[in-house]
Amino acid sequence: MSRYGLNLSDAKLLQKWALEVSGAKKSLDSIPKFPKTVKVKPGLYVDYEIDESELEDDGLDYCTPEVASVWAVDKNGEETKLGVLRAYNWETFWLEVGYDCEVDTAKNWWEMINEEYNKIINKKKNDKE
Repeated sequence: MSRYGLNLSDAKLLQKWALEVSGAKKSLDSIPKFPKTVKVKPGLYVDYEIDESELEDDGLDYCTPEVASVWAVDKNGEETKLGVLRAYNWETFWLEVGYDCEVDTAKNWWEMINEEYNKIINKKKNDKE
């Protein structure tokens, strides 16, 4: 293994660490895992899949893989990524909502995810009317 890269088993340990230290585990445990089936019911889901391409050594610094993501699925089956948890070398983590918007606490992160989810639900309701 290279200096800055991670193997998948180490990434899973990093994932477990980030979920606990960030405080996000409690909120994420309250929603179902993103199903691997073709038909997904509307709702909020968590995905713990780690993209192995994010574990590669870039030669500059340790990788910061996405270790969890929150997805919304609307009635039309449209999937929207609402938030992610990234981890860095057992030193720190990032709670993100939207594109490159970092949040300070898991509580605030979860509130923002729920706000975005409610916007999606309400937009779809208003589009029907």
